Amino acid sequence: MLYLDARFLACLAVGILVVAYVLRDLIVLLATQYFSPLKTLRSPPSQSFLFGNLREMYQQENTGLLFDWEDTYGHTYAYRGFLGGYRLITTDLAAITHILAHSERFQKPDFVRENLATMGAGSESVLTTESDVHTRQAPAFTAAHIRTLHPIFWDKAAELLERWTHLANDQKGLYLSVDVLPWLSKATLDAIGLAGFGYQFNALAGKNDELADAYHLIFSTARKLALRTILETWIPLLRRFRPQSEAMDRARAHLTRIGVELIEERKLIMAVEMGKDGPYQNLPEYPRQTRPRDLLSVLAVQSNMASFASQRMTTPEVLCQISTFLIAGYETTASALTWCLYALAHDHAAQHRLRAALQAIPGDSPTLDDDIAKLEHLDWVVREALRLHAPVTWTMRVAMEVDDVPVDNPFTDRWGAVCNSVRVNKGDIITVPIQAINKSKRIWGEDAHSFRPERWRNPPESIKNGLWSNMLTFLGGSRGCIGYRFALAEMKIFLYTLVRNFEFATEKGVVIEKVFNIVARPIVKPAIPTAATPTNTRPTTTSAPSSNMMPLLIRPVEAFSDIGNAADSPDGNYGEMRFV
Repeated sequence: MLYLDARFLACLAVGILVVAYVLRDLIVLLATQYFSPLKTLRSPPSQSFLFGNLREMYQQENTGLLFDWEDTYGHTYAYRGFLGGYRLITTDLAAITHILAHSERFQKPDFVRENLATMGAGSESVLTTESDVHTRQAPAFTAAHIRTLHPIFWDKAAELLERWTHLANDQKGLYLSVDVLPWLSKATLDAIGLAGFGYQFNALAGKNDELADAYHLIFSTARKLALRTILETWIPLLRRFRPQSEAMDRARAHLTRIGVELIEERKLIMAVEMGKDGPYQNLPEYPRQTRPRDLLSVLAVQSNMASFASQRMTTPEVLCQISTFLIAGYETTASALTWCLYALAHDHAAQHRLRAALQAIPGDSPTLDDDIAKLEHLDWVVREALRLHAPVTWTMRVAMEVDDVPVDNPFTDRWGAVCNSVRVNKGDIITVPIQAINKSKRIWGEDAHSFRPERWRNPPESIKNGLWSNMLTFLGGSRGCIGYRFALAEMKIFLYTLVRNFEFATEKGVVIEKVFNIVARPIVKPAIPTAATPTNTRPTTTSAPSSNMMPLLIRPVEAFSDIGNAADSPDGNYGEMRFV
């Protein structure tokens, strides 16, 4: 009997050790949360044991949740995350500056990096690496280099203009209802393909491309499995049971094959131009003007010119950067342009002022790039759109060590004590609410939620935050967006081309909301039928199931000049419309 008891206890002990080993990351998480000093902060009630306040957070742009929380709990408080863990959230600028300035102490959490890696960036991407590895990978995309990519932006903007003009030709001056989101996504995909790594997607031309299809399959599948990816971070054993498919395997193989070909092409050209010995030494020379000026070329040149081998990037690392260009280089810009046109469509006065400024610059000006870069009103519109509609609405960091985060505004904890700093333990998670800070009335005034480009004539003196324009849209510190110059140049060229030639208006009765999935995406809020709804009205986009889309009304400026502004008419009569 004692022998059986001993065997049972031994088996039980082994079983406990095995379970503890399998769940070690989850146990560490629970221990971290249990002992976290963030429990002393005031916080809203948790809505779920498993997800805390996370479901509410994903609807924050439509509900004003963070502004309500700030009114109730102050600038610095906690909310509940996975398994009820307390997470710090603050709009205090001193705290935000401290967190972003110390990237070694505050890094991206594992579950964020795993999610980005699964979505195609890879585990060796500049989006997912930290510390010295991130510093070595981050390229220097200078203003002079971005300028060499302007012809690509002009070509794609002109191609989009041509296609919209063709669609609007048979409208006889009336508005055409266009879902601008997929059009802008195709245009920016084409642009990042050429400017990023010299690849022709031809998405605007309506052509199918294996690389684009492979990327979209991986990206969309990863989004569907986002929750599973988070759970795998805490329970690594689940990765062994991750569903696999032949389609996904083929997609990843295709991404790798095309990526390696692009990398080898740049290595060949660089080796010939620099006269290096090796397998390329007997090849004919390339004329210097044919050398690609895409981002991948800059990355390859900077890496291979490093003094030490340890500072150079490996082929797998460079492969990951190609996927990173796709994730960060077209989704975000397409989102920003979409929301900018939406803001202009809502504010016709701002739109007309911008158009007048754009039309004052001839399209054939020999200094067109400089004229646009210096155009004050265009700069105001871009700044205001990116302030009000940041593509990425929040980001997260995890404390790598115990730290006291300073604050400008002392706060009261749940016990009534006044605090001048926030104590965080190693493993505590911090949310940086980008959009909430960009729209803070405390910083921007009572009209902070309104689109008013002229505010940039005299911006608030109190704002000293962020990488660009004292906003957090591109973050700040060493983890600031390395492609912000690329995005700004592309946005300005597209806006010059489109707004100069098209009038934009919103479709009556269509309500647009935001959903957050990597970037802030527009979604049409489904219409609620009422007894008063006429039965003979034209079907609109609101009758379709909710999906990511941005229906706007467009018509050529020439037609606008001829027949007046129907969008400003009291009855909102836009005439017969066609949706594409």
